[in-house]
Amino acid sequence: MPGQLTTGVFLWLTAACGVLPGPYAEMGINGYVDPNTWRHSNPAAPEARVNPIFRGWATEVVEYAPADQTWSGNWNDPAKALGPVTGNIADVVSLGELTQQETLLGVPPGSITLVFGDPNSPDDDVIRDGSGYDFAVFENGMVSQVTTGMGSLQGQLLAELAYVEVSSNGVDFARFPAVSLTPARTGAYGTIDMRNVHNLAGKHPNGYGVCTGTPFNLEELADQPDVLSGKVDLDAIRYVRLVDVPGDGSFLDDAAQQVEPNTGPQWSKYAGNHPIYDQWPTWGSGGFDLEAVGVLREQRYGADVNLDGIVDSCDLSLLASAWQSYFGQAQWNDRCDLAGPRDHVVNLRDFAVFASQWQGVEEWRTQVKED
Repeated sequence: MPGQLTTGVFLWLTAACGVLPGPYAEMGINGYVDPNTWRHSNPAAPEARVNPIFRGWATEVVEYAPADQTWSGNWNDPAKALGPVTGNIADVVSLGELTQQETLLGVPPGSITLVFGDPNSPDDDVIRDGSGYDFAVFENGMVSQVTTGMGSLQGQLLAELAYVEVSSNGVDFARFPAVSLTPARTGAYGTIDMRNVHNLAGKHPNGYGVCTGTPFNLEELADQPDVLSGKVDLDAIRYVRLVDVPGDGSFLDDAAQQVEPNTGPQWSKYAGNHPIYDQWPTWGSGGFDLEAVGVLREQRYGADVNLDGIVDSCDLSLLASAWQSYFGQAQWNDRCDLAGPRDHVVNLRDFAVFASQWQGVEEWRTQVKED
């Protein structure tokens, strides 16, 4: 990846404002917040509240098809994927892991399909294509605390990834076009740079006091064939399916559908797709471990870069740090590209949008209920 922020600046942005820099810089969605500061909270802290940006959670599992491999522990209860996020690394359902032989034989990877709302009547818990992110997926990945000779780099993510697909009718699914730029196999104990991954669930940590989910924006599916034909209605998504990605590189991303960094100002797409790498092989709770999927309230203020519900000085700092950067540079922050149509540059057009939304407060921020 071209260019990197210094470690100090990277950690400051992550800790102070909750936003990750880089070509695919989407912040993780906090599962829990401290209502006094509106920053991330350890789920076990007495002041912690489930983030009010969430308005619903998965209510039913319609299909659970783990990979053809037995694994140890209590990891095969699909009901653990229902309801609000907990931040507990053991409160997960595993999709199982494929061996290399199973992959060569064409055995399908594990998957799980969740329901949102009542399929027989409209309600508020279905997922709709609103402003900003529309839902978030929580795995149980964790940030490595050490650098080892077995592929782990301190500050990177011990990750197990999954494709994400959505459907209106439970039959026709549209898959989010993913990008994975991890250059090689990580091994069983290796890590990935989360900035190298886009539109794959599991790229944000959720465990040991850090509870964040990977957000998805239905707008990115607008050009998918089943969406254009009407088979998938982005304003009435009732099903989300997670499909495990065995991290040996046998499965590819969808990069050819996405814009490649550093090709501006005449932006072009990737020439081809890339192999996806994550921790592999794994055992125990092998493969992708699903903790929860939450439906997000609409974010009416795009200038709320860190998604804490108010456009304030922290967001201004983030805009300033990304100022005059373009897609692919180290200081790029995707959420600072505010003006439509998006041009992959942070400039005066974006500042004008930011200024017009200054001190805006999201309605959901006022809806925290005390116990």
